[in-house]
Amino acid sequence: MNELHCHLDGSIRFHTLQQLATRQRKPLPIPREITFHKGMSLQSALKKFELTLSVLQQPQHVTRVANEICEDAEAIGVHHMEIRFAPQLHGGASIERIVDAAIDGLDHDSNLILCGLYGEPPEMLNKLVEVAKPRPRVVGIDLAGGPLPTHKWNIFDYIEPFEKARRYGIGRTVHAAEGRSPKEIEVAINFLHAQRIGHGTTILENQRVVDLVREKNVVLEACITSNLHTGVIDNIGDHPIKEWIRQDIPVSICADNTLLSNTDLSVEIMHSMLRCGLTDEDVEKTYNWGRQALFRR
Repeated sequence: MNELHCHLDGSIRFHTLQQLATRQRKPLPIPREITFHKGMSLQSALKKFELTLSVLQQPQHVTRVANEICEDAEAIGVHHMEIRFAPQLHGGASIERIVDAAIDGLDHDSNLILCGLYGEPPEMLNKLVEVAKPRPRVVGIDLAGGPLPTHKWNIFDYIEPFEKARRYGIGRTVHAAEGRSPKEIEVAINFLHAQRIGHGTTILENQRVVDLVREKNVVLEACITSNLHTGVIDNIGDHPIKEWIRQDIPVSICADNTLLSNTDLSVEIMHSMLRCGLTDEDVEKTYNWGRQALFRR
């Protein structure tokens, strides 16, 4: 198994979250208050990260959580993993020091993706690309979160940093069409040179986009339970992953946030088979697509 879409701040162990909160004299988290639930909006889900981020401001805590995520992934049979996070949200040290702290926690089968956020100044994305450049364990950049009408900057404003990442040989993935227009996928591929798409749930609504994804061999990072929680799908069985595979749209199954969605990659694969109807052959295809889509430097 290969895990291509796992957020560090959404995948902290609950015991670790409690322990760090206690040490930092923060209110103890309650499971039902921290975890996602069915049908919440994306913006409501994003607010849940505030608590986990609050205990992950110091480099040593970032190192610990990165290491524990790797341990947990190895325990369920994950062979290769890419952990993503937005180091600019961890204010206890410089971005460079926070990234190095995360690298210190990785095992030899894991790498990092740095996340810029929709609505951030393009200069921040440029900064992340420059931080990634001399660090081979940082294999990709991402545009994460979701666009809002109130944002000063839109997806087209991030063309420059993504073009720079391509020149540097850094992988590119973009959160797109997470219940929104599939045209986001088209823009991400044609203008941001995305090699992978996070979520992409509405792709089947636009045949031109389907054809583009197949032509460019862009892999969709499917996060089934996460999509249920953010209200993108009404039931796990409604996820379009089965139809994606039938139409030969490359896809890899991912967990997204193991704590916040109370899941892991093995659970997501089980859901895809028992509730979405994937066969053993289908799952094997997702393994192969995922392995081929790993970012390498």
